[in-house]
Order: sequence, then structure tokens, then C-alpha cells
Amino acid sequence: MNSSPLRLPKSLLAEMISHALDADPEECCGVLLGRGDEATRLRRIRNVHESRVNRYSMDPLDLIEAERDADGRSEEFVAIYHSHTYSQGYPSDTDVRNAVESGWTGPYYVLVSLVEKTRPVVRAYRISEDGDVVEQFIRVLGVGGYTSGTTPPEVVD
Repeated sequence: MNSSPLRLPKSLLAEMISHALDADPEECCGVLLGRGDEATRLRRIRNVHESRVNRYSMDPLDLIEAERDADGRSEEFVAIYHSHTYSQGYPSDTDVRNAVESGWTGPYYVLVSLVEKTRPVVRAYRISEDGDVVEQFIRVLGVGGYTSGTTPPEVVD
């Protein structure tokens, strides 16, 4: 499993947090587009799950549109993100099962925890085909870059 840090512009980190806060108390979801380990764009995806307060299900039409957009720019899904409105930013058993069953084990999984609304925590993970979850560092790119989750300060550009 690739252990490279997710390279994430500060502006996209802010946009994910904004999306999570906008959707609160429901979970938000979306994808980070780019190449390799570096995200360059964000696409919000509608959460169409019937229990959006504690689950997410990406709207299939939004997802297809995001895939076409990425393909048209020779990009890929670098990460899939969603928020946890009432729990810590760690993949739930459902999150892991969904990743494995869908075959989406290549992208990072980024979680935005809103347990403390004034201090959202963003963490990234890799989920293997066997369901193993390994936390990954986030390298925040940009002037005044900072770290979030458990990312050590030395991985900030």
C-alpha cells in the first residue's frame, strides 16, 4: 500500500471544511481530483443516503459527471472525502466495507470530523482490498500551510 503523503493545497483543505460545515448536521461527500498523490481540484458530490446524518452515499449522476470531468483533463480521483458530524475522523466499519465492496481502494479517504465545530479535524487514510486501514500524512501546500489531524509539522510546504 502506498504510504506517500496526500499533497493538498490549503485552499482545497479549506473548501472541504467549508463543505462539511455547510452540510452539517448531515454528512457531506466529494472527490479530490488531480494526479498521483497531489489533489488540484475538488468536486462536491450530493449525499443521497436516506440517513445523511450518519451515512453518505454519493449521487451516481454526480459521480459519473466527476469521472468524465477528470478523464477530460487526464486526471484521476486522488481522494474520496466525507464528513463525520458526530464522531472522530476515522473510517467506520461501513466506510471500510463500502470501499472494499466498491473496489475504490486506490484513492485516499479523507475524513473531516466536526465533533468540535470550531476546530474541524481532517485526516487521510488508505483502505486496502483486505479492509486494512492505514492513516496517511497530509502535506498541506501553500503560503502559511499548516497541518491537520496527526500530520507532523515537518511535512508542510
